[in-house]
Amino acid sequence: MKKELIIGTLGAALALAPFAAFAQTAAVTGDANVSTNVSTGTTGTGATVTTGAKVKGTVSLTNAIAKGDKEITARITNLNNLSTRIGDMKELSSSEKTSLQATISSEISTLTTLKAKIDADTDVATLKTDLESITKDYRVYMLVLPQGRIAAAVDRVTTIVGQMQNLGTLLSARISAAQAAGKNVSAAQSAYTDMQAKVADANTQATAALTETQNLQPDQGNASTEASNTAALKDAAAKLKAATADLKAARADIKTIEAAVKGTGPKASGTVTASSTASAQ
Repeated sequence: MKKELIIGTLGAALALAPFAAFAQTAAVTGDANVSTNVSTGTTGTGATVTTGAKVKGTVSLTNAIAKGDKEITARITNLNNLSTRIGDMKELSSSEKTSLQATISSEISTLTTLKAKIDADTDVATLKTDLESITKDYRVYMLVLPQGRIAAAVDRVTTIVGQMQNLGTLLSARISAAQAAGKNVSAAQSAYTDMQAKVADANTQATAALTETQNLQPDQGNASTEASNTAALKDAAAKLKAATADLKAARADIKTIEAAVKGTGPKASGTVTASSTASAQ
């Protein structure tokens, strides 16, 4: 082969870090809260709606409905964006992608139905219950979006793992050629062994992160379920962080090997990069 070995930029491996960070943040902060306090005042029926810390105050029934619609529309938009990203993933199995997209499709359907119900509400008590259900029953930001983004991060890790495995085959041949030429390849061999171990561990960590977040269920206000979901998302984030560290170490090993065998044997070409299949919101 004519080209020198190309191992890409360090940013290829580091690009995974924001996804692990996002998953951890999502697990800690959870869904944007939509709480309601409905009352009937002397000036008529009103609903006090708090959406996170952004919307406060007593508003008319019509305005309360509009704010609920806005929350639902934002969730549906994010879910559609995530569905597109999942469709672009290269390394996840078709069954994994189908499962994620089925969950997203179900969420969009139920949220659409809920929006229609909220739009038709004429009773304050009913509207209060429906607005509360946006976060109680449809914990999009707490669960579905973090699940999808963890899957996207896993896809990127797996992509890099595959690229490094391919390079490993080429590097092994170059080490053998350098040894046959009389070069001292002890450092290259040691780096190669470490590289193989780090790449394998990155793959293991990523697979485990995906597995433990695939079947999480909305907590619907259950503290035990919420705690379990949060723990799983945090642990998945930690595993992705470990996978990122593994890939950084493997890249350093590749540089060591390339320096040790430079000028010996056939040149190998390959690129270690990460496709942009998803990004943090």
